[in-house]
Amino acid sequence: MKQADLDTISEIVARYGFIEWSLVGFTPTGNYQIFSYFTDPSVMPVFKIVLISMLKTVEEYLEKNHISYEKTIYHVGKC
Repeated sequence: MKQADLDTISEIVARYGFIEWSLVGFTPTGNYQIFSYFTDPSVMPVFKIVLISMLKTVEEYLEKNHISYEKTIYHVGKC
């Protein structure tokens, strides 16, 4: 991600009062990459807990509803 992109995202989220943000991007093969910007490193433990909780919730939902990761990720990528 380019610095200009990070700056643009920071400007947008700042409009809503956020100074810490993170994006999780998924590839069609199920890999993911996390882009984060934190001005206060003390939020990292909380971020880790929230991220793990979110990913577990998504995984449980997909398993419960028998949705394949590939179809779901492909669909999300097309939104």
